[in-house]
Amino acid sequence: MKSAENKKKWVIDPEAAEVVKSVFKMCLEGKGNETIARILQEKQILVPMAYWQSKRLPRGGKKTQPNPYKWCKTTIQKILSQQEYCGDVINFKTCSKSFKNKTRLPNDPENWAIFRDVHEPIIARNDFEKVQTLIAKTKRRAPKPKNGEKSIFCDLLFCGDCHGKLRHHTNTINKDIHYFVCANNKVDYRGNCPGRHYVRADAIEQVVMLELRRMAEFLTADEEAFAELLAQKTDKELLKEKKHNEAELQKAIARNDIVSHLYEKLYEDNAVGKVSDEWFMQLSHKYETERLELKTKIKALRQKLSECGQREQEREKFTSAIRRF
Repeated sequence: MKSAENKKKWVIDPEAAEVVKSVFKMCLEGKGNETIARILQEKQILVPMAYWQSKRLPRGGKKTQPNPYKWCKTTIQKILSQQEYCGDVINFKTCSKSFKNKTRLPNDPENWAIFRDVHEPIIARNDFEKVQTLIAKTKRRAPKPKNGEKSIFCDLLFCGDCHGKLRHHTNTINKDIHYFVCANNKVDYRGNCPGRHYVRADAIEQVVMLELRRMAEFLTADEEAFAELLAQKTDKELLKEKKHNEAELQKAIARNDIVSHLYEKLYEDNAVGKVSDEWFMQLSHKYETERLELKTKIKALRQKLSECGQREQEREKFTSAIRRF
């Protein structure tokens, strides 16, 4: 982390440094990234984003993991590849195509500017190099094309208990057996859901086919009643969704106004000396990050509200599809 006295100087955070050391130690002992992630989760160690937020440290990005203790193997991989832990400073790791394009792109390692032994190291250089050798030898298992195409129900099925997605799998012995399990179950994915909620893909297909046949028979027997029932159901769901989106939009707009006001007041307080430059930088970064998130949220909610008028056409398409079935 950066020193409070000198922003250009890095100092060691003792608590975070112990976690980094333990990650490298477990890797040198032969443990894989998934195993290391599971051990850290069992020890109730905060993930980096949750740790930064608990310490009120300004960091970019947004919180995407609801469980503050659930480590991902990609996070472990990133920690193991950080050369800065050896005491080095690396510049130009990212670049942009032009001054007009603000998007940062990964730069080739040969274009990096590496300054060795600038600050106090956390990991010995020999250990870091050994870990990089182990990582280079690790072979990534390629996807199996013989497993066939994905199920049509992928990304459409959710767990009834935790509301997490059901992941599609293929039986390793019998490739004709496809099934879904909860992506948040604690048996396979270190989640919170108590059960795997195993369900066969062919069983889901049979249930869907039976329901489609039932609706087709209902449509053939009484088309007016079917259309009325469908309209009642879709209108009720549409009204509920519309009210929810409108309420969320009003909250986001109100919060955006508050953040803008707070930012202006912070700027004025800094100008007259009521707020130090350090606090101004931290809080301004926080407000700016929240403002950008609110801007994206407001845009998405307005888009959802504008799409509500298209539901009528979707209803007609659904009826036409059932009629063809």
